[in-house]
Amino acid sequence: MVKVISTYGPSLYDNKVLGQVLAESDVVRLNLSHTTVADAVREFNILRKFGRPIMLDTSGPEVRIRTREKVALEKGDRIRIGRPGGVPVCFDQDLYSFVKVGELLYLDDGMVEMEIVSRSKGTLELEAHDKVTIKDRMSVNMKGRTFDFPILKKPDIEILHSTAPSFIALSFTRTARDVKDARKHTNAKIIAKIENWDGVRNIDQILREADGVMIARGDLGVEVPAEEVPIIQKEIIDLANQYAKPSIVATQVLYSMISNPAPTRAEVSDIANAVLDGADAILLSNETAVGKYPLNAVRIIKKVGRRIAPYVKTKINCAGQARQLEPISQILSNTIYSIASNKEIDKIVVITRGGYGAQMISRFKLPKPIIAITTNPEVASHMSLLYNVTPVVWATMPKKHMLPRAALFCLEHGLVEEKDTVVFTAAVRTQKKDIINLVEVHSIKDMMQNLEL
Repeated sequence: MVKVISTYGPSLYDNKVLGQVLAESDVVRLNLSHTTVADAVREFNILRKFGRPIMLDTSGPEVRIRTREKVALEKGDRIRIGRPGGVPVCFDQDLYSFVKVGELLYLDDGMVEMEIVSRSKGTLELEAHDKVTIKDRMSVNMKGRTFDFPILKKPDIEILHSTAPSFIALSFTRTARDVKDARKHTNAKIIAKIENWDGVRNIDQILREADGVMIARGDLGVEVPAEEVPIIQKEIIDLANQYAKPSIVATQVLYSMISNPAPTRAEVSDIANAVLDGADAILLSNETAVGKYPLNAVRIIKKVGRRIAPYVKTKINCAGQARQLEPISQILSNTIYSIASNKEIDKIVVITRGGYGAQMISRFKLPKPIIAITTNPEVASHMSLLYNVTPVVWATMPKKHMLPRAALFCLEHGLVEEKDTVVFTAAVRTQKKDIINLVEVHSIKDMMQNLEL
């Protein structure tokens, strides 16, 4: 089933509510764009106690407004905004050097248009084309333009060095080089956030380097025409599945549920279409961070995901050579897909060292549960993003009689039932981490009756 990423914020400050939401979420996200280094580390340590994999979403090379006081503007009003550390209202990056008079800036995720009418002594004079209240940390974008700032800001780096997240959502990823630069500061899995034209144009090379991808439709919808976003979403999800890497759909998924207890029909259709496209996970941002109904929002994603799961069809061409995949693993995963597509198969059990086997099977988006067993808790947390995968840590996994013992382990922990027919896959007699080379199909009842350990 599709996975849910919940964003931490004021609505989850109550530990009881936080516990309820995280109990039904698969990953929790901490947005670094709205916090200080000290607060981010403190909040990371709060979240760590709940045992869910943590995703840190970097502020990246984006531009935001910094101001101590709100400034209300009517249409036609003007305001001066300067460089960092200058006038009372400033940009947190040196935007002055990148823009010229007559260009348009878009504030608050593209909701407000401002025109640059003059520039002087490091400040820009902006005229409001819409009514707006200028607030601290308000986002700033330009259509069709990417700012050439470092992929990680200094505070991002400080936070990464002070924490140990499972995932990094790398904001405004533009090239594979951005991903490589970020790897210098973390051992976490890097999810490339695609939210500008550069990211879209370079998606193939980015997916080769990154561990997954997020279609961040908010900023993306500002920088590219809105009607292009659904097409880009489908194409990126399809490419991610070809690479056997997880994809995430984000932004305004259940926007109305920030203030309403139930979603609109359009929002339900949006979730369903993301799942039908082949997405692994859906990210809730304001819905859980500041919304009135965070738990309801998570449950809606799960409910729609369950209903849609039987209708998801793979777009992977099993007859062709997939991109960058280990050849034997590709052949066997194609075989597993073919076998598991039959109604006689109930579940798939993957025994994996590094999670590769689970990725290879999950990419087909089969409705059958995939139980991924590993000895490494870190690998288990990384698999938490994979569609329909239940990660399980088996610290004392034996080297002999692996499959019958795995079947017994799954039976004892309620992961399979005696009546189930299960496809087992693993990597045996090899030191390779990213490979599967064994496939067997068994009735659990028969395995238990013929158990010889």
